[in-house]
Amino acid sequence: MKVTELKRKDPFPTPRSGHRLVAVSDYVVLFGGYNNKPVFGGELKKEVWCYHTLTESWKLILTDCDQFPSSAASCAVVALDTKLIVFGGSGAHFGHTNSNSLHVLDMKTLSWEKVRLSGSLIEGGFGHSISLDTEMSHLYLYGGCDGYHYFNTMNKICLKTWHNESFYRHSYHGIYRHESINHENKIMIFGGGNPSAQIDLGTIPYFCTATKTWHVLLANSQDNPRGRLAHSCNKINHNVIVMGGQTKKDDNSSGNYALCDIWLFNLNSHSWTELMIVLPERIFFHSSAVSHDDHVYIFGGSKYESSGSVKRLNSLYKVSIFVPSLVELVWDYVRRTLVKNVPQPELQHIMHEIGVPSYFIDLLSSI
Repeated sequence: MKVTELKRKDPFPTPRSGHRLVAVSDYVVLFGGYNNKPVFGGELKKEVWCYHTLTESWKLILTDCDQFPSSAASCAVVALDTKLIVFGGSGAHFGHTNSNSLHVLDMKTLSWEKVRLSGSLIEGGFGHSISLDTEMSHLYLYGGCDGYHYFNTMNKICLKTWHNESFYRHSYHGIYRHESINHENKIMIFGGGNPSAQIDLGTIPYFCTATKTWHVLLANSQDNPRGRLAHSCNKINHNVIVMGGQTKKDDNSSGNYALCDIWLFNLNSHSWTELMIVLPERIFFHSSAVSHDDHVYIFGGSKYESSGSVKRLNSLYKVSIFVPSLVELVWDYVRRTLVKNVPQPELQHIMHEIGVPSYFIDLLSSI
């Protein structure tokens, strides 16, 4: 297990928070974000960047600007094949220009489509969570806020008809900047909060997609992570990985502090384990995605300076938790010795010559 800070090679995304990271093919795709410093290009980041995990390089993707979502901070983003589905978020006047629009970006044509939803109205806001069901037929969008009100509704959006059905969660306060994962068609909610509370990670609410009902799962472990929001959360096989985030201070004061811990939740035993590795910095409002070889990539976010001010970051980390297979280790060696040193036009021919399987050669092609 280790955390590696990846070297910066131009071009490279500028510092930001409130962005989203997803995996598409063999890329990690960065959408949007926010930075209030003019030196970094001003507030809203209406950008899409792709990080190629094999060549370890960034590329700014020029999409259809006319249809680009007007709100690009704290959106809910999920990848489906080679498409990005983006919902909501806040615009340049953060927290006051909220969206309830759904956009789809085709990563092959680089064109945006604004989708008209039918059914129950979803309130405009930011900080939602989003998950696909097991059949890849519906989106499940939960929570979020508009800067004043915190939402407590699960929205089920059909990907064929774009019809939405809403399910209110009674007797619970709304939350934002939580994360959700789908496990066996249970949409599990990890963390999140509102001005009065942050959700205990020893108690995990979930929405059963079959019965359309809410339930609560209690962790079996004695030691559980602190409640938090603005963390990252990813699923690898039967494990959920939670990293960093923001939590309340121990002295019950109004202040918050950032975290650098990494926890695993086993979906079979329902128990938490704190890993012996930590993030190099205490960060929140970052984002992460899992690559095809089960590495977690983390980009950006915010940290507190010693003065108490907030600094936005553009560091990129690779978190390796599980032991790679022998095939992946060999491929890693091959790409390090060839991909970085052989000109692109000659690369595929040389790999065929030395017997590299076609599957790995195809990984080098662009989206």
